Amino acid sequence: MTSDELYDLFRSDVMDTAAPYLWSDDETYAYMNDAYYMFVRLTGGIPDFTSSACTVTATANQATAALDPSILVVRTATLDPSGDKVKVINAQDLDSLSDEDYGMLRTLNSTVSKGKVRYMVIGMQADAVRWVNIPDTTYTVKLVIDRLPRTTISDGGQTFEGVKPHHHFHFLKWMRHLAYSKQDAETFDKARSQQEKADFEAYCSLAKAEKERYKHKVRVVAYGGI
Repeated sequence: MTSDELYDLFRSDVMDTAAPYLWSDDETYAYMNDAYYMFVRLTGGIPDFTSSACTVTATANQATAALDPSILVVRTATLDPSGDKVKVINAQDLDSLSDEDYGMLRTLNSTVSKGKVRYMVIGMQADAVRWVNIPDTTYTVKLVIDRLPRTTISDGGQTFEGVKPHHHFHFLKWMRHLAYSKQDAETFDKARSQQEKADFEAYCSLAKAEKERYKHKVRVVAYGGI
């Protein structure tokens, strides 16, 4: 389904098909975009390992690097092209790593050693990462991530990247939630708005569970004889 098709479906659904509209085109596309982003947030993000958001440059002598703001979760990180693993850790884990983790009698938090990147520390600052070691040369780091959409729905003819078509119809629930929240005598309906919100969140829970099942591979269990 394209943004045009969802626009027409919304207009028909809320019986707002003749100008002057109760909800303007700008409002309708804003509701649509918010429904798109909210669906992605509530279902855990768009899995990605190929877009430009998945490539980060660890610049020589620079302890930090910028992350794409669309990133919600970094699942894995590797050096390219060697494939060497870069361990992803949280800021609060710096002081808890043992000597065996790092092989030195000091904490990662205080190290200023230069060398090959071994750790990617997230959570110290929004949209940024700290490297340990500080890169001794420039490295390319490839990520596997879950992220938000990188496009904004603001007009017709657009598609919903990363969301399977059978979910698009259910964006209407969030769009109606926002539409019936509009502070206008002809549009405001608190009870219906809250019900649409609850229905949308319930659907997102089902969609997230479906996605989680897909991510886990099937294991074959062999049973011995009696």
